[in-house]
Amino acid sequence: MTTFRKIFSWIKCNRTLSTGLVSLIGIFAITTVILTKRASGTLTAPLEKSTIVESVYGIGTIMASQSYQIKLGVICRIEELYVKEGDKVQKGDRLLNIDGSIYRAPFEGKVTSLPFKSGENVFTNLTILSLVNLLDRYLVVSLEQQGALRVLKGQKAIMSFDSIRNERYFGEVESVYSYNNNILARIKISDLPEIILPDMTADVAITIKEKNDVIIVPVEALDHGKIWIKRGKGLAHLTKVKIGIVDRAFAEILSGNVKRGDRILLKENVAPK
Repeated sequence: MTTFRKIFSWIKCNRTLSTGLVSLIGIFAITTVILTKRASGTLTAPLEKSTIVESVYGIGTIMASQSYQIKLGVICRIEELYVKEGDKVQKGDRLLNIDGSIYRAPFEGKVTSLPFKSGENVFTNLTILSLVNLLDRYLVVSLEQQGALRVLKGQKAIMSFDSIRNERYFGEVESVYSYNNNILARIKISDLPEIILPDMTADVAITIKEKNDVIIVPVEALDHGKIWIKRGKGLAHLTKVKIGIVDRAFAEILSGNVKRGDRILLKENVAPK
């Protein structure tokens, strides 16, 4: 208690000096907070000029240009099966014998459905066999209206499938049309492996615009139109920038005090805008 009384007594006798000391402590605390903020975060690698692509995204479904089904309007009996599900057949190969009539493949393809056995009776309008041409497939993408307005014939598309995420496949927009209140794009695909079957779905990115030799920064670095820049050995400073193309991960810098070699300080809990 004696020590505290001495301190209070000193402050009372030296009010001017004590007020200045408190101010200095306050300034020091504020400066420390500012410097800490300017130094905290994760630094990116030095910026280099790169390529950025603006895309429209959608979910696509694989379709077969040619498909064939055997479906009869009368009760029939399967006399003999010459194929099974998963078999590849050539044009003209025998498929099955129904009531003494031989059905043959109208094109090269794969049997995708054959739910009945030899000797079974099949009721009317049931699909006895399905055959698809796996050499001629395309993809139909469902688009949001805003994105669909920017999709044109001839634009490039990149596709990936959940089951084979490490592989990317390339195609080209053939047409854009509406169906049942949906906006769809038909994508022509080349070099699609046979393991990709009709009705499988893919993530699709249709290239709208591509720019080369531009400076790009991570989208997460944007802080209401500003980014933290660290140049040389100095502390990071907040710089206002104008952005151009934005993809899912990066944004193009159109203007602002940003140069090659700068490093971006990534802050936590930044809300890009």
